[in-house]
This record gives sequence, structure tokens and C-alpha cells, in this order.
Amino acid sequence: MSNKPALLGLLGALPLLGSLPALADTDGQQLYRQHCVKCHAADGRANTMRGWLYFAQNLSKAKWQDNTSDNDILEAIQEGPGAMPGYADKLSETEQLALVRAVRDLRKP
Repeated sequence: MSNKPALLGLLGALPLLGSLPALADTDGQQLYRQHCVKCHAADGRANTMRGWLYFAQNLSKAKWQDNTSDNDILEAIQEGPGAMPGYADKLSETEQLALVRAVRDLRKP
């Protein structure tokens, strides 16, 4: 009995496995502190002077987290809604994805 499908699946996954160390090495929390805290605050509640001034999104709200997809967050990081700057040209794709995970970690009940 041949295990060709399993072997082909494993070979197809190898490129993805190669990118895992890059994702693990990217500190999304540090990127959040560097680029987002000024407006969104360390806890994501946007209760900073700049957050109030620029109507920054409260990233910790469970309802917002539930109604916002990872793709929506990624698009906001890349394009920058409202007064927020876009980071498509400033952060690598790996850094952008790490930042999405960091935003997800801000969820409060």
C-alpha cells in the first residue's frame, strides 16, 4: 500500500514549516508597544489623549473582537483607517501578522 498522498501533503507543508521560526521570532507585543500604544494604550482601551483625539478603536472590547476578522485587522494595519498611519510599507508581512495576534491578545471579557 502506497502512502503517496501523505507524502505529497508533507512535502506541500514544508514551505509553511520554514516560515514558522520567523513567526516565532517576531515579537508582536513589542511591535504593538512600538507602533500602537500611543493611541490604543497598553491595554488596548484607547484611553490615551491621542486615542481620544483621533477616535482610536478600543481593541479590548469583546464585541469589537467578535465582529472583526483577522483580515479586517490586517487591512487596518496595512492601510490605516482614519488618522491611523498605514504600515504596509513599514512592516513585513510576518510583522503585520504578529501584530494581528497581539491585537487579539488584548481581548477583555
